[in-house]
Amino acid sequence: MNLFTSRSLLAAGLLAALLLSAVPAAADPASSLAGARAEAAAINARLNALDAQMARLDEQLDQAMARASALQAKVDATRAAVTAARDEVDAKRSALKDEAVTAYMQGGNVAGIVQIMESTQQQADLRQGYLSNVADAQQGAIDGLHAALVELDRQEAALTQQEGAAQAAVNEVRSARNASAGAAAEEQAQLARVNGQVAGLLAQIQQQQASSYAARYGARAVSYSASDSLPPPTGPAASEAVQWAQRQLGKPYVYGAAGPDSFDCSGLTMYVWGRAGVGLPHSAAGQWDDTTRVPISDLQPGDLVFYYTPVDHVGIYVGGGQMIVADHTGTVVSYASIYRDGLDGGGRVG
Repeated sequence: MNLFTSRSLLAAGLLAALLLSAVPAAADPASSLAGARAEAAAINARLNALDAQMARLDEQLDQAMARASALQAKVDATRAAVTAARDEVDAKRSALKDEAVTAYMQGGNVAGIVQIMESTQQQADLRQGYLSNVADAQQGAIDGLHAALVELDRQEAALTQQEGAAQAAVNEVRSARNASAGAAAEEQAQLARVNGQVAGLLAQIQQQQASSYAARYGARAVSYSASDSLPPPTGPAASEAVQWAQRQLGKPYVYGAAGPDSFDCSGLTMYVWGRAGVGLPHSAAGQWDDTTRVPISDLQPGDLVFYYTPVDHVGIYVGGGQMIVADHTGTVVSYASIYRDGLDGGGRVG
């Protein structure tokens, strides 16, 4: 056994011991793992339902805010019209006296004015009647403006009431959306806890399988450290695919995502091989069908590693018994040992 293999196996043992110490011992880790996965699946189902609900509420909120904004614009326009109408009424009333006097003066003469000013009470009554007749036309216009003003006031009150109702609808939808987001956050926290249990149980199972894998595959079953060097991929396309996979490290797992900011398992392998110029379907089973079967002992960097029967998980092999993989919700794209529960086989692209 060379120094690299000894050091790596020692590191694997220490890592497994640490993981095992963090997880309560289980009489049957495989059974516990199945239960934890079932719980995680149930949480994911609830999260998917909450995501769909929030999407509907987001659309409702957008529509409610648009209605409230449109009503606000109408209220502002009506208020401006009310102000303008009031100003016009005030201006007409102010000008009425001046216009009446001017009309009277233009229809008479100085002598007549003096006479009226010095007239008896009867003549004064006649003068008042004349002035009232002159004002009739202008008063009619003012009455019309006043009626329009009353209607504008009515419209403003109605629109203000509608605006209040629209804003109340916005607040109601926003409150429901916030409640859904809070429920989703609680489910995410629960999922993180369960995923932690899954990871610990997998560590137990992997430790149990480590000796048999090591005997079967030799040094390929060692644990990977970032300081260890990986063998170079064979072929330019495989090399480019591996390089693109390394560039995605740390990006979050999102179900159904295929980059560039997040990935699920087959989305990652489709993306990196697509950057290398090779098209793959967005499906682990589809990628199994589109690749050539390769024994685990003959894997080369760039090959795909598949899990479970039927196939529903995939990673890209990078050498040293390691792959780069987008595992599940709550994790990020990362290096991982290929030797885990459900290991099914390898596939060569092209």
